[in-house]
Amino acid sequence: MAHHRTGVINACRSETQPQTQYKAGTQGSRYFSVKAARNRGTKSGNHDIEAIKASGSQPKDGIRKPARLTILAIIYALCIAAAIAFHAQEGVQQLMEDPARICIWSLCFLLCLIYHKKRSSYRVAAEHTVLPPLTVILLVTGYFPDVAMFLIIVTIITSIITARSLKIGILRAGTTLAPIPLIKILFANTSHVLSIIISQNSVNAAINPYQFQHWLLPLLIMTVAVPIIRLICDIVTFFFVQIPIRKAMREYSLSHILAMALADLMAIVWIPEILEFANIGSDTATVLSVFMLALIAYSLLLMTVDTMSRLTRSRSALKCIANVSDALPLPNQVPEETVVRRINRGLTRMRCFISNANNLNKRGYSYRYSAPISTGSRQYYLAMERSIWNRPFMSTDETILLTCGEVLTESLRVNKEVTLLRTESETDTLTGALTYRAFIGHLKSLQTENVHNLVAVVYFGVEHLRTVNEHYGRKIGNAVLRSVGMRLSQLLPGNATLSRVNGAEFAMIVTDVTSTSDVEELATRMRNLAVMPVYTEEGEVSVDVSSSISFSNATDGFSVLLADASAHIYESESSNLPVVDGMTSTLAAQNGSGDYFNASDVLRHAIEDNTISVLYQPIFDVNTKRITSLDTIVRVHDAKGRTLAPYFVTAEAHRLNMSVQLTLDVLETCVKDMTAFRKVAPELDIVDICMNGSELGASIFHERLEQLTHEQPQLRFGLQLGSHAIHVVHDEVDDEVAALAALPNVELGLTNAGTTYSEVAAFAHLPLDFARFDKTVVRDFRTPRAKQIMQRTLEISRDNDAFHVVFDGVESLDQVEFIRSIGGTLAEGTLLSNAMSVNEFLMRLETMGTSLPEAAPRQAE
Repeated sequence: MAHHRTGVINACRSETQPQTQYKAGTQGSRYFSVKAARNRGTKSGNHDIEAIKASGSQPKDGIRKPARLTILAIIYALCIAAAIAFHAQEGVQQLMEDPARICIWSLCFLLCLIYHKKRSSYRVAAEHTVLPPLTVILLVTGYFPDVAMFLIIVTIITSIITARSLKIGILRAGTTLAPIPLIKILFANTSHVLSIIISQNSVNAAINPYQFQHWLLPLLIMTVAVPIIRLICDIVTFFFVQIPIRKAMREYSLSHILAMALADLMAIVWIPEILEFANIGSDTATVLSVFMLALIAYSLLLMTVDTMSRLTRSRSALKCIANVSDALPLPNQVPEETVVRRINRGLTRMRCFISNANNLNKRGYSYRYSAPISTGSRQYYLAMERSIWNRPFMSTDETILLTCGEVLTESLRVNKEVTLLRTESETDTLTGALTYRAFIGHLKSLQTENVHNLVAVVYFGVEHLRTVNEHYGRKIGNAVLRSVGMRLSQLLPGNATLSRVNGAEFAMIVTDVTSTSDVEELATRMRNLAVMPVYTEEGEVSVDVSSSISFSNATDGFSVLLADASAHIYESESSNLPVVDGMTSTLAAQNGSGDYFNASDVLRHAIEDNTISVLYQPIFDVNTKRITSLDTIVRVHDAKGRTLAPYFVTAEAHRLNMSVQLTLDVLETCVKDMTAFRKVAPELDIVDICMNGSELGASIFHERLEQLTHEQPQLRFGLQLGSHAIHVVHDEVDDEVAALAALPNVELGLTNAGTTYSEVAAFAHLPLDFARFDKTVVRDFRTPRAKQIMQRTLEISRDNDAFHVVFDGVESLDQVEFIRSIGGTLAEGTLLSNAMSVNEFLMRLETMGTSLPEAAPRQAE
């Protein structure tokens, strides 16, 4: 009936269910895994009987609690022995007269009790049993004195077997048999009651006063009194082992008590109907047999209902754990809220929440807690709450807390280590500022913000640091850098970050700028603080700090900031590498010689001298597996063969007002190279060129492009517009764009689709012929939002036959299959072909033509 797991209760748990132990103390009831407790080296509480037995702890009065439990078990054993002795004469006499019938009845008793014991894993003294209905049946039929001894013995046997402990089994048997004296008093006049029940004339008649007084009323009294008597026995047990009675009482489920009491009442009330249906007459032995069969069926029904209930609860537990697993990896911020929300999604009539303590004492509720979860600065628990009217806690609920608590603990540990590693990798060990890589990453992440979000980058350069190092030594030079970094950090506002972008230069990113004058004033104050002399062990060292500021704007967006960040001179940590990648786009000193090369100068000379080169990236059809067109990548090298990053070339050319000349150089190079390509592959007639928008307003570009369309009618030019070009087109050169689109061999396209700002407006206002999805969108093709964007763009292309879509960044067969599945055809990426120089691509055409080989899955590195 009621279910709770306090000390003595846990001591009598079955060995087949050792999942939990109870810990009760001044803080209240707590649950934790035995395995987890052993792993963490914890000890069970003062009221856990098994732990007390092992540790030998003693209460204040000096009497050990296991000794108290033993005294109580002895008292119960004496009472049971007295009951057996009282009924021994009748029992032995009946066994000698009819041993077969007694054995059969005893076996039936055993089956009823065993069915009941199997249906409940809650080893509590006040739990529901079928013993009251069984006792009523024996009293009504008059067989109780004959088999009472055997009934007591069977009860002891089943109690000891399920408890796996002689002492606890005796306690359980005593509390189970305690209501029998009351039942005997209530049903004293059994012979007359039996004659009324089996009388054919009165079975279907209305309830007469005698039947109500001697049958229904005693049943109602028994239904109420039996749980009360068992509860009193529990309280006595709790008192002997000093378990907090008030907290233990909260573990009882009133709804379960009422449901089981009502089930017992209905089972006995329907006995007359069973007798009438069986038409068995007045033979008491036959009546008892029918009663026993009905009781066995009743026990089986209880077991079935309980099993289905447990399966349902187990399913809910698995659902909770699966919900938490689906949320992995948990977010870095408040992951416990995600876990609690996922658990509550799978629970019914119980609530999971976060508790800062494990001693909640809300009236009318009981709780279960996970192991403590620590974040370093805070410790809390996952807690479950139920009311006394709710169904009792089960082992599956504890499994949820145990499993999800360990998942949350592991997630916090991983997040902490990842954060620590990220902080260490992105923090300059000398000054405590962020590294150049973190600076560029932050700057690029801001590109996703609204273009009207004004962002400023302030550069602070420590002048003549090399002279300080040469005169005082690197130790003093490091002290100067550390001091400058600390001074700059002192005035750093909340919307700003400070990075060390090279050996002698710092950069501060300020977001949500409301006034440029405020940033300029802040930069001045920071510079004035930084130039104060630094006091070192070698004496006072003078410091000179320069500063410069770059602002984003609505027209250029972040291209200016990225170009300035790339163009700034710094001592590159990768100076020995032959190529300057996208994160380090400035040419640096070689071998510490102080021989600095400015990337802007390198780019300017390359454009002026027309020494740029072009790489060709094939665009292929995923269905025919043939090259259909070419995309171009501009390459600029310095005298030592190092390469400037493509995004730097485009942005810096715009800043130098050399975009038109750069694009014309690329155009001339492509025409010359395409002429050579077409001699080998005449079907190859399309080449795509990226523009930043400055070319659209230049008459020289329009004139040259129109001239080429007449000189090379067999070629088609795809002009790709980026984010900056879209703004230029929208605000300034609508007519010029219309004129370009009217040329017979010119196609306009949108590059970086899926990420470009205002690309929806571009689709609406520009005469676009194609769109190229950005690599990041194609890479995230499994993301529902990215998939939806690509599908909608393809729908536009299907509505307009002249419009086509290119998927850039295809690097796996899964991406190819995805493109086919949504109806795409054109793809670009490294899966089947890398970008090649003119000679490499020409050689490839001569050997393989425009056909592509079968792509093999990439091997794991």
